[in-house]
Amino acid sequence: MCGIVGGVSVANRNGPDRRLIEQAVSTLRHRGPDDSSIHIDSGVSFGHTRLSIIDLEHGSQPMMNEDSSVVAIYNGEIWNFQLLRRELLNAGHQFRTRSDTEVLVHGYEEWGDGLVSRLHGMFAFAVWDKRNERLLVARDRLGKKPLYFARTDDGLFFGSDARSVLIVSGIRPEVDRDAVAEFLFQRYVCAPQTLFKGVEKLPPGHLLTFDRRRVQVEPYWSIPVDEPEPMTPDELRPLLRDAVQQRLMSDVPLGVLLSGGVDSTAILGLMREAGAESVASFTIGFADKLYDERPIARLAATRLGSDHHELEVSAGDFVDALPRLAWFRDEPIAEPSEVPLYLLAEFAQRHVKVVFSGEGGDELFGGYPKYRAEALLRTHLVPTAVVQGAVRVLARRRSYRRWERAAETIGVRDQLLRWAHWFRSFSPAELRQLLAPSLNPSAADEVLTQPLRRVLKPYEGLDPGRQMLVGDLLTYLPDNMLARGDKVLMAASIEGRMPLLDHHLVERVCRIPASGRSGILNGKAILRRAIADLVPPEVLRQPKRGFPVPLTRLLLQGSGQLAGLLLSERSLDRGLFEPKRLQELIHGTGISEPQRELQLFTLLSLELWLRANIDDLRLEPPRSFDDLGAGGSLPFEAPRAVA
Repeated sequence: MCGIVGGVSVANRNGPDRRLIEQAVSTLRHRGPDDSSIHIDSGVSFGHTRLSIIDLEHGSQPMMNEDSSVVAIYNGEIWNFQLLRRELLNAGHQFRTRSDTEVLVHGYEEWGDGLVSRLHGMFAFAVWDKRNERLLVARDRLGKKPLYFARTDDGLFFGSDARSVLIVSGIRPEVDRDAVAEFLFQRYVCAPQTLFKGVEKLPPGHLLTFDRRRVQVEPYWSIPVDEPEPMTPDELRPLLRDAVQQRLMSDVPLGVLLSGGVDSTAILGLMREAGAESVASFTIGFADKLYDERPIARLAATRLGSDHHELEVSAGDFVDALPRLAWFRDEPIAEPSEVPLYLLAEFAQRHVKVVFSGEGGDELFGGYPKYRAEALLRTHLVPTAVVQGAVRVLARRRSYRRWERAAETIGVRDQLLRWAHWFRSFSPAELRQLLAPSLNPSAADEVLTQPLRRVLKPYEGLDPGRQMLVGDLLTYLPDNMLARGDKVLMAASIEGRMPLLDHHLVERVCRIPASGRSGILNGKAILRRAIADLVPPEVLRQPKRGFPVPLTRLLLQGSGQLAGLLLSERSLDRGLFEPKRLQELIHGTGISEPQRELQLFTLLSLELWLRANIDDLRLEPPRSFDDLGAGGSLPFEAPRAVA
């Protein structure tokens, strides 16, 4: 895994100077601490940092062909690179390394842009064609690896994070005020937009070309829209096994992030079945037993024979990590689970450089409770009011506190708006009260649903069940879950691999009817049956937990310190919010605790991001809240007991 950054000037202009490219490379060092290098030639500047996983001695980048007319930099892994290498050798190309990067160089020589559709892996790369004065940039099909870019009068600039793009392009960091409502609504911003004005994300499954005059962005892959095709567990199992088998490719030790859930436990079982002799497993936990997954993960690790490691997170650990994360996730994603994930990644990095995870299982196989609720609503057998009432009863139990928001969502009649509502932080109505009047138009229902409407346009012919799953695969998954995973794991210089998002597996599963993936009674039914012999029955019987975080205990009891941060002169001078409404929210006026805790965490994430990336484009992570001018290290008061 690596970090890439670069720029290509328009005709008759110089590219970014060495100082800027060196500065950008230095900010990507956490993505590749093992090596770094720079290539500058005729208005083209490429920079690279390397985390050595394959061909540890000879895989340095940028990498060139024999006459230096093709130059490539790359972040990711190509699972079928050995097959492509043999094809290229048979075609007469000569290789100097065993690395998958060199396949990109000679593959572009042989197939041009057609190279991209031949790749099976996770990747973001750039190839400069010196003879034709042409840049090709591409991102993998599901968006596992990030790729940002910016267009200016001087040229086209790109990088693994938005910060490196701002540095190399010379763009002054500025918040895109039109994107603030979208972030607060769903806790992330959908591609191609970002919260940085002038910086875009290349959408998953797209490629970009630049000929020193014009930028073109176009898709090279889409989710199949074939007629529904049922699948048996016996048909699914080999696809799962092959996806895991291919990802065992490594010259360094492997581990797995083990939550005790179905997906990660299945991955561990499949790794062992595929022949991985030694696998380290890593689990994080909390003192609060309601949120602690260590006992069930420990059981799975014992049954499946992994070298198991555990870490307990305290309130102090959680709070201390926040300022660093505000820098590492240069584009904010307000997911409380990212904090313990970051701490777990730092812990795992002491033992391994590569970890497997079950990312994507819920979006692909319909694991979230919202899919079951939607399936029930589509039957029209039970009135919406009855479903709402049942969910409200469940919401009274401590373990289902966030079902309160679900009950409200079920009552949203517009289908697209309801789908967008499920993982919201603020409702559109709440945003229109909270945001400054000038930002209110960006909180209109039709504006907030526009990203989902845009990605679903090619899939209008699908039934609602499959449409909803596709929408999550193309928005929530890449722009939230995968972005979170990449930024957080790479902050600890560790590579993440996600077998359940193998694109061959995704293409086949996406043809299964929605009812074959998630029924009214349970989610991931076909996956559960396919791996029933691998996963301990105690794990299979566990209810869907996600990555639960005791947010109130860890963070929100120190409301005085939060008020000092969010109601500071510095914060209010941004002009993003109505001060009176913000004060009411911070002090808990007229709002339930479960809803308030997520909203406050979202606002805190935004403010810390603004301080670390907009007020001052920092070149290294802050060490504490003091470094961000937050007026104290925010060691919050000891939490009271939560009923």
